[in-house]
Amino acid sequence: MPDHPPTHPRVVRRTSAGYYESISYDLGVNAVLRRRINRDSVNSQPRAPPARRVASHAASRLESRVRFAARASRYALTVVIGVITGACAWGVSAATMQIVTMQSALVSRYYGDDARATTTVFFVTSATLGLVGGWMAIFYAPAASGGGVTQVMATLNGARVPGLLSGRTLAAKIVGVIAGVGSALAIGPEGPMVHIGAGIASVCALYWPRKFLCEDKEEAEASRADALRRRYNETASSSSEDGYTDDDYSDERSESGAWASSESDDEEILDGDGAMDGLLAESRRRRARRRAATRRQRWPRFGESQKLDAVLLDLAAPSTHRDFVSAGAAAGLAAAFGAPIGGVLFSFEEASTYWSQRTMWRCLICAAIASFVLALLDLRGNPGMVFITGDSLRPTTPRDYFHQLPFFVIVAALAGLTGVTFNKIQAWTSRFRPAPKHKIARLFECVAVVLATVGIRFAASAFAGQCMAPPDAWVEDGFGVRFNCPEGEINDIATVFFVYPGRAIGWMFGMAEHVWGEAYGFTAQGLGIAAVCYLVMMALAFGIAVPGGLFMPSLFLGACTGACSGLMLKAALPESWDIQPGIYALIGATSALGGVFRSSVSLVVIMVESTNGQAFVFAIIVAVIVSNLVGNYFAHGIYHAELSRSKTVAYLPRDPSSSLDGKTAADVMATPAAFLPEIAFRDAVKSLLEHTTHNGFPVVDDRGKLSGLILRSQLEVLLAASPRDAAPSASETTQSRLDLEMRTAHIQRVTKGATPGVAAGLLDETLDDIEVERIMRTNSTPRRPADADADHAGGDFASPLVDIRTYMNPAPLAVPLDYPADRAHGVFLSLALRHLPVIDDEHIVRGIITRKDLIDARPH
Repeated sequence: MPDHPPTHPRVVRRTSAGYYESISYDLGVNAVLRRRINRDSVNSQPRAPPARRVASHAASRLESRVRFAARASRYALTVVIGVITGACAWGVSAATMQIVTMQSALVSRYYGDDARATTTVFFVTSATLGLVGGWMAIFYAPAASGGGVTQVMATLNGARVPGLLSGRTLAAKIVGVIAGVGSALAIGPEGPMVHIGAGIASVCALYWPRKFLCEDKEEAEASRADALRRRYNETASSSSEDGYTDDDYSDERSESGAWASSESDDEEILDGDGAMDGLLAESRRRRARRRAATRRQRWPRFGESQKLDAVLLDLAAPSTHRDFVSAGAAAGLAAAFGAPIGGVLFSFEEASTYWSQRTMWRCLICAAIASFVLALLDLRGNPGMVFITGDSLRPTTPRDYFHQLPFFVIVAALAGLTGVTFNKIQAWTSRFRPAPKHKIARLFECVAVVLATVGIRFAASAFAGQCMAPPDAWVEDGFGVRFNCPEGEINDIATVFFVYPGRAIGWMFGMAEHVWGEAYGFTAQGLGIAAVCYLVMMALAFGIAVPGGLFMPSLFLGACTGACSGLMLKAALPESWDIQPGIYALIGATSALGGVFRSSVSLVVIMVESTNGQAFVFAIIVAVIVSNLVGNYFAHGIYHAELSRSKTVAYLPRDPSSSLDGKTAADVMATPAAFLPEIAFRDAVKSLLEHTTHNGFPVVDDRGKLSGLILRSQLEVLLAASPRDAAPSASETTQSRLDLEMRTAHIQRVTKGATPGVAAGLLDETLDDIEVERIMRTNSTPRRPADADADHAGGDFASPLVDIRTYMNPAPLAVPLDYPADRAHGVFLSLALRHLPVIDDEHIVRGIITRKDLIDARPH
């Protein structure tokens, strides 16, 4: 490669195709933004003219008001997100509870009288609900499938998962999780509540920016084309009516600031017919008036309000949106478990990659509001969707810990192993799941898994369940499911399989010393069989399209394992040991969660808050430590294992892979890099976007040295603008408008996706130093659109120029060739980067690193 590479774009060859796009959190302080900042600073100097100082004082007051309004709007949105999430959690909880209660009543009352009819009705209703949940996630909103926690983690890590946080996905998730839990699948609503909370946060945060800052590009183009064709068919003689001049058009176009249509677009629609010049001019004038009227309707009170624009831009910023999504995820989990502090810690420990004090405050407020709203709406007075209590448990004493600590450790290790076993089984079964493109097969899979799950529940209850009298202390609580037992008795396995899982877990936690000498309502044999069967049902359910999570199933699996162990210890040890099986059920539930998810501090707080078990915090800590040690010895947690296996999400874990040890940036970078000059031909930029799929391009100066970085979305905005607006001679007003569009491109209703390209060939257009200087000198004075078009049509150059220098990030972070690869990994996470250019000693671009390159460097 020469020391000074040519200034034409070059195409990089990659092997990481297939990953989702990354999120750009910062466009940098480009020339447009820096010019505005410098102008405000100069005007505020004491030596500035009085008029400028007055204007600067007004601008300063406006800026302070903008900061206050932005801060107030963020807090108000945080409260709104918490309220909606809490109300949504209550609706999901009430609906699922009602469905499961009706199914439980059906089995308890009618199975003994007519087993065949009861079983048939249960199978049909469950299959129907499973079909509804699967259809919603397969055909209506594919991003709603599964639990959604891993996708939210990927989004907060910097990957853009298409449709994950849209309103359509949110609706499908709510309906799908209600249908899925009601279909008797071994899934729970708690994981999806994280996704639902994140979706609510995204929809609320971007609603007003999308409404006021964006345009529906598809509608605008369609209406413009229809209008032009209609005018052409009617007449071409109305071009001069109303006496509307080109100067008026130019001024109104600059003032509207909300559209980016171009003369070249109109010419494309009419195939460049020269006889249509008058019609095109008239169309531009009418379109300008129509745009201005639409703008006034959109801003009925504020007009061209700088204050509101700034507030909406703040809400539309990707970093602000990321903070709201983190808060929504925390609120979703907090509402699910009634654990606001646990929700915040979960967002910090698992969901969020980027964390700050501001994010923490938003998460805390949002989680507290969500839990409060759910507690207000819940007629049972429970603070969470799965609130479980062991009020009958006697608080553990130092004597209990001294005698039973070895048993605590053994049971925690055993329950942790059940979680590890589940992870291994689901990793194996995932290889046999139908591919997402096989939609009918996935729908049949959902129905088949529902039928198999219901069959396991009925078979285990009928053939392995034991009839026994319910404990007197639990009769008033509606304990037990009769199933096939005589009147006055209950079936122990049916009791755990045909009631709401939260109630069954609460009963297992309530096995204390108040019933010494009496039956608990459960047997060690029945709970052991239930644990094995439920492990199979979990492995079948996880990975199908029906929305559902693993929090509740993991709690249930661990509670069965721990309660079974506690009952066996109680039967084997003397009564003086004061064995409480409920404590072992609590330890087992906590350990199973730790074995599946590998959370630590957040898991302790969630279990303490959701069970009201402050007296058992030491036992919970023991369970978390042991289960994490056991789980980490065998494999990663379920979330990180899923993300590491993903072929579409480039997720960067907090710790760099050991495969990066000893490697440098030159070893992992993609080379040669596709770069652009500061002033490029329009056709060259268009060709570059058509023949590559990259989303960021280094910008080099006339000496070939790195001078900036520009994104694909910014280049698309420049190409969508008219040649005059995208040229170096564009006015400051036009440049400010284009910069605004670039900063809101990610929230457009209709966006232009990356065009699939091929990594081959070079673009023909180049600019040498003399040509660049001459063209910039020629175009230094703004001219009318017609003059510019005439120059481009009849001049020496067939393609107009695009000003990249004004909009690029002029200070991108770059690293040398020998920069350690593991430190590059840390730089990506700490600074939320999307592209990292690699330069040599002369600041010449030698390659570029993205998160995809760091992922591809890992062993597969």
